[in-house]
Amino acid sequence: MEEIDFASNGIVEVKNASGEVEELRFKIGLLSLLGRVIKNIFLFFLIFIAIIFSFFTLYSVPFSLFIILLAVNKRTIVVNKDNFITKNSIPIFPSKKISILELERLVVKRVENKYPNRSSSMSVTYELHAIFKNKPAKMIFRTLIPILADQMDRKIEKLLNIQDNSNNGQFEKITKTGHQNNLESEYSKTTHQKFSQTSSKNLNIDQPSTTFPFTVSTNLINLKIVHFYNYSANTGGISLLVGLVFTAIGIFIPLFNSQANPLLIVCAIIGVPVLSFGISNVFNKRFITVSKSKINYYTKPISKRKEKEILKSQINRLKVRFSGHRVNNVPSYNIVIETKDGKTHKLIKHVYNEMALRDLANEINHHMSLKT
Repeated sequence: MEEIDFASNGIVEVKNASGEVEELRFKIGLLSLLGRVIKNIFLFFLIFIAIIFSFFTLYSVPFSLFIILLAVNKRTIVVNKDNFITKNSIPIFPSKKISILELERLVVKRVENKYPNRSSSMSVTYELHAIFKNKPAKMIFRTLIPILADQMDRKIEKLLNIQDNSNNGQFEKITKTGHQNNLESEYSKTTHQKFSQTSSKNLNIDQPSTTFPFTVSTNLINLKIVHFYNYSANTGGISLLVGLVFTAIGIFIPLFNSQANPLLIVCAIIGVPVLSFGISNVFNKRFITVSKSKINYYTKPISKRKEKEILKSQINRLKVRFSGHRVNNVPSYNIVIETKDGKTHKLIKHVYNEMALRDLANEINHHMSLKT
């Protein structure tokens, strides 16, 4: 995981004479989650509305002033080995001190705020909470940056000499939606029960389908997988058609009509790669052979890459990961291999059925006796 620059995020480390961090300070505010331009626009409208209301009734002036002060107020959180101290830039707001005597640990919580009438849209913030033994948890700060919240958790616990095993895998968990985490937890339980009941599996799928776009055959020696791109990449036909139309316009019209606009060639420049992408998604297949000691894979018929071989001794882990792409708000996933030299290989790409892909990844891990 990359190390974040705390100073650029307004976090100050106070060190003693020996160079050890003895105090952390960071500022938060009501508008701290907004960009500078949006913040200024919001304050402008807030002041404008306050002035308009003051023309109608003077009773609104104290209320408006309080709202404006609350908006511009900045809180400084000071963390030392004795207390969490909250100080405000506006003196009318009192300071607060929280003892860490009963502090157990800190935890980052993902907060999802879904917009009404837009089931697929939501805003996400990340909150750092202090968990105590005999009193309610306290929120320390909120941010839009998950890695900042995660590393602040670790940094404060290091300062306070707190050993927290829950930090393992925390960043990966908070970057996924609550639905994804629940789905993976349920799948993990099901898979554990399935493998605890039998010492070996024999997954045989002879025909691909849209729900499981593979054929799989396995024996004691090899696990053979064929991934059919046209079953999982459902945009292949559209890409093929669009690419064909653009290519035809950009090549054949100027070819048979010498007076055609030369800018039509741009259509061919756009259409050829789109056409190639569409053809590959319709006709390509990924052939994978998994033995006890290595994985071999290659793609046919359209591929410039030669057959790839990855030894088991080179594999750090094999897992399912979100590809970063969505079609109609449906995410696609890859099976990736992370090797010990820090490289990542995409074994299978852009499958929309996450559970089918996890089942297949689990089969590969089981066949090679890899740690999951």
